[in-house]
Amino acid sequence: MSEITAIFGKPDKIGLLFKQKSQSMVTKKEAIEFAKKYNWTAKDAERAYVNIALENATEQDLITALLAFAGPELLERQRLQAAQKAQVTKKKNYISKIEADFANKIEEADRQVSELRSTFLPLIAKLYNFASPFGLKDPWIEALLVTYNNFLSNQNDDEVA
Repeated sequence: MSEITAIFGKPDKIGLLFKQKSQSMVTKKEAIEFAKKYNWTAKDAERAYVNIALENATEQDLITALLAFAGPELLERQRLQAAQKAQVTKKKNYISKIEADFANKIEEADRQVSELRSTFLPLIAKLYNFASPFGLKDPWIEALLVTYNNFLSNQNDDEVA
């Protein structure tokens, strides 16, 4: 009785099943709806009904098919489904880890660029200012220094605000 209760629900529903023993199901849809009344999924019901002829099946035949499928086959399918969910979770965690590592690498690269900018650009500016009176003119260095000065002024404006 406990297996039947676990598969089909409360015992009061079981009595209703056997009242119409002689009535046969006509369509696959009706057989699936019958299984859904007892909390079976449509796909599990289809799998359970594969080996019986539904057009000649009685409620007892349907119950027997559901009970047969509810044993090792359903357990194996649920085990495989749980393993698949575990794989999906593992992949999602792996992707999240990669995204976090990538974000950390970007932050580290930004920090390094900022350090290099603060180290080398002032040195370039001093050397260029020193060499300019001797005739050194380079439009690329001048553009670099203008951009750097604009960056510094924007950074100072952000700090004041």
